[in-house]
Amino acid sequence: MRQTRHPRRRRYGAEPKKNVHLRKAIVYGTLVVVVLLLGDKTLDFFGVGNAIRRTAAVLNVEDQGIVNVSVDKGPLKRAENDLKLYAGDTVVSSPRNFATVSFYDGSSIRLDESTQIRLAESYKGQETSKLTVELEEGTVWMATPTYIAFSGSITRVIVSPFISAKIPSQAEVVMSPRSLSVFAADGLGLEVIIAGSDQIVFVGEGQQFTLPVGGEQVADLYIHRNPLEPQQLLSEFVEKSRARYIAADVPDALVITGTEDQLDTDTILEIETPTDGATIDTATVKVSGRIGGKVDKVRINGYLAQIEEGTGVFSQELTLAEEDEVSITIEAVDDVGIVIAETIRTVKRNRKPPEPPTISIPAADGEIYRTSRSELEISGEAPEGAIGIIINDYRLQLFSPGNTTWSYLANVKFNNYVFGKNVFEVVAINRGGYRSEAAKLTIILEEGVEEGVITEGEEDTESSEVRRRPRTVEESDLPNNLPLMPGSVTIFAPTRGSPYATANLETLIEGNVPPEAASVWINGYRLRLFQQGKGFFNYIASAEMNTLKRGENIFEILVRSDEGYILDTLEYKITFTP
Repeated sequence: MRQTRHPRRRRYGAEPKKNVHLRKAIVYGTLVVVVLLLGDKTLDFFGVGNAIRRTAAVLNVEDQGIVNVSVDKGPLKRAENDLKLYAGDTVVSSPRNFATVSFYDGSSIRLDESTQIRLAESYKGQETSKLTVELEEGTVWMATPTYIAFSGSITRVIVSPFISAKIPSQAEVVMSPRSLSVFAADGLGLEVIIAGSDQIVFVGEGQQFTLPVGGEQVADLYIHRNPLEPQQLLSEFVEKSRARYIAADVPDALVITGTEDQLDTDTILEIETPTDGATIDTATVKVSGRIGGKVDKVRINGYLAQIEEGTGVFSQELTLAEEDEVSITIEAVDDVGIVIAETIRTVKRNRKPPEPPTISIPAADGEIYRTSRSELEISGEAPEGAIGIIINDYRLQLFSPGNTTWSYLANVKFNNYVFGKNVFEVVAINRGGYRSEAAKLTIILEEGVEEGVITEGEEDTESSEVRRRPRTVEESDLPNNLPLMPGSVTIFAPTRGSPYATANLETLIEGNVPPEAASVWINGYRLRLFQQGKGFFNYIASAEMNTLKRGENIFEILVRSDEGYILDTLEYKITFTP
C-alpha cells in the first residue's frame, strides 16, 4: 500500500515569526508613548519646565479696621496693613470692617464685613499660573485685569462649599457661598460647577446665578440663572469696591521665590531681645534687634514690627501664648517680599502663681477676730514678686510693685464692713497675671463685746443679753423694744426661711409681714417703696450697690408699727460666692 505524504503542519496556536516581531514592536512603541506622557505629567506636577514660583498677595485693611489673619495655619491674630499673604493663609473681616487682597496678576478681591476667605493656591509659572481662593462665608467682590495685562495662561477660581466659579479676564463679580452676580466678563463668562454635580453652567455678563437649598438636585441648573437685578448695580459695597480698585496702585510683581540661593550673606538680622531660652515672668515680651540695608520689613510671628527710620532698629511687643514654651519666629523681608533671613527664639514662661500674702493685724491668716470697732485696719506682708494685692475683688490702689507690706481699711461707712460676720480674702497677683491662693481672715463686728481672737464655733454662741447692731441715725429716736408679734415675718424667696448660697451679683429677697406693719427696715435702711397694708416686701441685695459682699451676708429684717414699735425681727443669711 502506497503511503501519502502529508504537508507539515504548525502546532496549534503558533504564529509566523514576522507577526510576532510586529506585535512586539507595537507593544514597545506603546510603552514608550506612555512613559513619555507620564514623564511629562510628572515634570508638570513638580513644576519642571514651567518654572513655578510661589507668590504672595498684599492685604489692605481699610480705615484701620479690625481684620484677623491666620498665617501658616496658626491662630487668628489682628492683621497689620500691607501684610503679605501666602497660600494657606486665612483672612477674616469683622462686622463693619472691610479689607482688600491684591494679587500678583493685578486681580483684586474685596471682603465685605463678616467674611472669611482662604488662599488655597497662588503660584506663577512661565507658561501657566493659578490662583484659587476659598470663600468660607460672607461676600466678596472680585475684579480681574484685561487679557493682555498678564502674560501667559492663568486660571482664577473662587470656591465655596456649594459652587466653584472660574473667573475669566476683565471680569467684575460679586460672590457669596450660594450665589454670584456678573457685572462684566470676557467670552462666555464664568464657568460654574455645582458641588456634587458634573454639570457646568456658564454665567455671562449681566447675569446672576443663585443656588437655593436643594437646588443642586434639579436636572437643568440653568433655571437658577437670571438677568441681573437693577438694584444690585446701585449696591454701596459694589460702588466702594470699584472706587478702591481704580484708585489702587497694584505692583507689577509680588513674586516670592524663597529659594536658598537668593540669601545674601551681607544681609543683617540681629536679635537683641529676648535671648534664646530666656524665662519670661510677664504675659508679653519685647522682641527687638537690628536689620541691614537690604531688609525692608521685619515680621514677628506674622506681625509687622516697628522699624525706626534711618537706624534699622526694630521692636515689637508680643503677647505670649498660655504655654510653658513659646516659639518666636523673626523674619527679615526684602522690598519684593522675599524672606532673606530668619531667626527663631524659644522662651519659657514662668506660669507659677505667687505665694499667698500673710495677714498679721488684727489677727493672723485663718483666725476669727471679734470686735466692736466699726473701723478697723487689716494689714500684712506681700510675697516676693507681687505687683498687686486684691481684697474681696478690690485691688489696693496704694500698693506698688516691690512693696513688702500692705494695708486695708475696713469701715462700716465705706460699705466694705458690716455688723455680723465679715470674711476678708486677700490674694497676691504677679507680673504674669497669675493669682495666689487666698489668705482668709474672719472678723465679727458686734456691739459691746470683748475684743480678741475667738475659736471657731464661738462666734455662733448666743449671749443672755440681746445683742443688736447699733441703730442708725434714722432709727435713733424709735423704740428699741422686744418684738410685739414674734414669728409674724416670714421669707419666701429666694428660699423659705433657710440660708441661701448664690453666685449671682443680685438677689431679690421677698417676704410676708403682718397687716399692722407700717414700715420695713433691712440692716437699718427703711424700704421707701413699702406701704402700710401691703402685706409683703422685697429688697435687692446687690454687689454693685455694695449691699452684697463676698462670703456670708446677714440681713436683719425689722418691722415696725405706726408708733414705731418693733413688731418682729428676723435674720436671713445669704452666702455670696462669685
